[in-house]
This record gives sequence, structure tokens and C-alpha cells, in this order.
Amino acid sequence: MAGGKETPRQKMIGMMYLVLTALLALNVSKQVIAAFVTINDKLDRSAQIIDQNNQSNYSSFDKKITTVKAQGGDVNTVKVWQERSFLVRDKTTEIIGFLLGECNEMVEMAEGVSWIEESDDKGNILSLKPLAEIMNMDNYDIPTNLFIGGDPQNPSQRGKDIRNRVIEYRNAVASIMATYETPKGKFSFTAPADMSGLKESLKTCNSEDTAAIGAFMKSLNIPEMIDQTIHGETETMPWPSVMFDHAPIVAAAAMLTALKLDVKNSESMATEFLLSKVDVQEFDFNKIEPLAFAPTGYINQGDSLQLSVMIAAYDSTEIPKVKYGMDADTANTDNWKPSNNADGSISLVGSTPGLHKVKGVIMVKQRGIEVPKPWSFEYTVGQPMGVVALPQMRVLYRGYDNIVEGTASGFPADRVTLSGSGCSISKGSNGQYVAKVGAGTREATISVNGRKDDGGSVNLGSFKFEVKSLPTPSLYLGGISNGQNPGLSSVRAQGRVSCRYDESVPLTGVKFSIASGTVTVNGIKGEGKITGGGGLDSKAKQILTQSSGKQVTIMVAYRGPDGVSKRTALVFTTR
Repeated sequence: MAGGKETPRQKMIGMMYLVLTALLALNVSKQVIAAFVTINDKLDRSAQIIDQNNQSNYSSFDKKITTVKAQGGDVNTVKVWQERSFLVRDKTTEIIGFLLGECNEMVEMAEGVSWIEESDDKGNILSLKPLAEIMNMDNYDIPTNLFIGGDPQNPSQRGKDIRNRVIEYRNAVASIMATYETPKGKFSFTAPADMSGLKESLKTCNSEDTAAIGAFMKSLNIPEMIDQTIHGETETMPWPSVMFDHAPIVAAAAMLTALKLDVKNSESMATEFLLSKVDVQEFDFNKIEPLAFAPTGYINQGDSLQLSVMIAAYDSTEIPKVKYGMDADTANTDNWKPSNNADGSISLVGSTPGLHKVKGVIMVKQRGIEVPKPWSFEYTVGQPMGVVALPQMRVLYRGYDNIVEGTASGFPADRVTLSGSGCSISKGSNGQYVAKVGAGTREATISVNGRKDDGGSVNLGSFKFEVKSLPTPSLYLGGISNGQNPGLSSVRAQGRVSCRYDESVPLTGVKFSIASGTVTVNGIKGEGKITGGGGLDSKAKQILTQSSGKQVTIMVAYRGPDGVSKRTALVFTTR
């Protein structure tokens, strides 16, 4: 359509081609849309895993400070690098909040409501609600207008700012890592205008740091222009246009989540680098104390207890020599026997209820001479302790009547109650309780309480539960499920779709209502409708009768007990 004079027929053909291309672009495969949701969720889970490692790195500074204090050393050196790690953490929280903010505004324009799930006290966005709950997943006008505008070769400043903010974060963190002073001299790093100048910029760094700083800079290298090849033709486009131009909302959101993952990876590199700058020596053997310990001193009858015996400061290359006796044998050292485990641990079996005592010695080298160090340990074998049991799952589900049970030894059933934090607890039937969790809660605690004879209450244990949304149900056309190849006669006989759990989900009594939906068959024009309740209209039934050898796609909007509207699909091929 561009360049040279065209005949009316050529113009008509060109216009028809453009219209067809536009129609194909608009008819985005629902499976492709669903795939973007899956990709986004996987990227987000990866970011959460990396974030757990990052939090461990931050905590390691406190552990190193504790070690230095115990050695009587100067903790200021550790604190200098810890404060730098705090700067990295704050800048990471800020850039993640920015990326999630852009994603939230994009989704809010499509859905009409904020998609923010959690924020911190400074207003930084920490998480968004699941993409699977978005109704207008395939809207590509909003991302294009928001981040590109009318000219892909000159995208809007907002689209450019996404790249610019990530680059600014990278440069700032690199400077935090590389700028410091030691007895060897002062070191610094100023990020180059582009990566071609990286080698020159690294010359002002400590030579021991150049590899780490260079790798960090490259980990967040986002080129301003990208060569994009479509149908064999290569065109150089600005980064925002390649990422967001005509991208459905879920695809644009997945791209922002990918940037979030890149930032988290870079944060991990930065915290590990800062942690490596703190060289804390191990303890010297200036004082030795025997230590016998176990996870608990109270076990149930028939269970076993793993008792560990070691010294407070020890050499891991040395196998401890341990001898011990139990109960009556504790008074007669001739009957003591050696530990049969290489690490000096002793297996204690709770075969008889009551109080038991273990006594022995561990041999410790002092100036090359083995010296016996005495130790002792007492434990009680009794009846089962109070427990919290969740028969259906080890989680609590939002909007669902989670059945929980509580028992406690030494207390009759009428004196045992459950209480909850982050959830509401109500008395059910057969000594069971119902735990309900509201929206926005991620973790709940259920406590077992016993009422004493004097009327007082004692806490017998508190147990944390992860809170999740109900699993996505499977969509069925009659008895036809995803991926099956039913016969045409079987398909014709169906008149209703339903959402329900298969046997892989152990939840019972969960009901889902279908609000609306569509039925399409590859190669057949038009689409049928699914009415409220899951019924098929006449058009849906008509095209299903023509589906022999064709792929059928059914997409519905449904609601579960939690009241949240979601979408799911059923895809099968008729024989």
C-alpha cells in the first residue's frame, strides 16, 4: 500500500489484506492469552524464590555482627556494608513498586478497579492480584496507548521511562557496590552512558571488584533500540515498542513481571557481593563447654527422639567420641556404651512412659590431650500432645469453610477450644471447627487453648497456615473434559457446561456458578453463547453438531464461593 502508483484493483487487494490481517490480530487465541497468564505466574514464583534468598542475605549481616560481638571485635566494619545493603533493599523496593504501579494502572484502566493486593507503609506496591482474574485479558489498545502512543518509532515518554528507571536503578546500585575506601585507597564507579564505555568506567574500581561489577551491569542491560525480525524483514525499533506495541494486557503484565524478576536477580548479585566484603573469622577454641540438646524433651509413646551431643566450639573435621548410659545405668560407668553414630548423636526410643535420664561424656582435645567432658539430658515420654489437624489440606482457602480440629492431652474435649489470628473460627459439628479467611490475607494462625480447673486458659500450641485462593476448577461439557477426543454423537448429546473439581482436588462441597461464556469451533464462523447456569444456546448446539474432526474451545466466566469472578476454558477435538 506504500510507494509507487497503484491501480484501483491493487488498492482494493491491499485494503482487503490489511482488513484480514487486522481481523486475525484481533482474534487472539484464548489459549495464547491463557499461556501468558501461566508464564507471568511462573516468573512471579521465580521472583519470590529469589527474594527469599535475598532476605537470607540481609539476615546474614545480623549473624555476622553477632559473631563479631562474641569475639570482642569491632562491628562497625560489618555495619558499613550492612547499611549499603539497606540502600540496595530500599532502591529495589522502590523500582519494584514502580513496575507494579505501571502494571496496576494498565489493568485498572481495563477493569475499572485497582489491582493492588499489598503495599508497605511508604506506599510502595508489593504485590498485585492474580492476572487470571482479569476479564479484559486480550485488550491491547490500553498497553499500546499507555506506553507507545501513535508512533512506534517514537514511543511515549512513559514507555521510555520504564527502561530509564531500571537503568537508573542499576547504575545507582553499582555505585553503592563499588564506591568505598580502604587502607589500599579510594575506589569508585560511575556508570557509562552506554555499555560500550563499561571497560573504561571499571578502571576506577577496586581490581578485585571489576568482574562482579561488570557482571552486575550486564545483568540489567536493556538496549535502547532492538532489531526486530518479522516475516524475514528486520527493523530497528525502540525497546518499548518491541515490548508493548499491540501486546495484550496479560502479555504486557508478563513483560513487567519479567523485569521484576531481572531486578530481583540483580539484587541477589548485589547483596551477595556486599556480603562477601565482610570477612568474619571463626571462633578460636578458648573455651569449651559440653552441650546436649534435642528439638524437644517431651515425646509421645512409641515415637523416638534424636539427641545431639557436641561441644559449643568444635572442629568439624574431628569425629566426637561419646559414651553414655540411660536410667539405672547412669550410675555405673562400666555399663556405658559408645554412640553408634559418626556425629555423636544418640537415638532415644520412647518405649516406656515417664521421665528418663541420659548421662555420659564426650572426649574433647585440649592441647593434644583427650579430656572427658560430662553431660546429661532428661526427657519425658507421655501421651500425644495438642495438635491442629486440617483434614482436607495443609492450607486455608479464601471463601471456603475450612474444617479444622483441635485436641490436647490432659484436657477433655469440652475444655479445648480453637482461636484464630487472620481468620475467623466458629464451632461446627462433631467437635470440629470452621475457619474462614477474608480477602487479602496470606497467612493465618490457629491456636489450641485448654481451660484449666481454676478457670484459667493455657495456650497449648499455635500453628501457622498458608492462605490461598481456591484452586481453579475444571470445565466440563457434560462429561467431556479438557484434552479428550469425544465422538460427535457424544458431543451432540450435551446441552450444558459445568465447573467442578476432579478427584485430584480433595475439597468437597465447593460449588461454582457460570455467568456466561462462548463456544467456538475451528473452521466454523460465528460463536455460540453459554447462558447463566451453563446452558448452551441454539447457535452453540448448531456449531457443535458440525464439529467432527475439529477443535472446540469453550470459554466461561464463573464465580466460586469466594465471590471472585474468574475465567477458564475447555478445549477438545471431536472425532
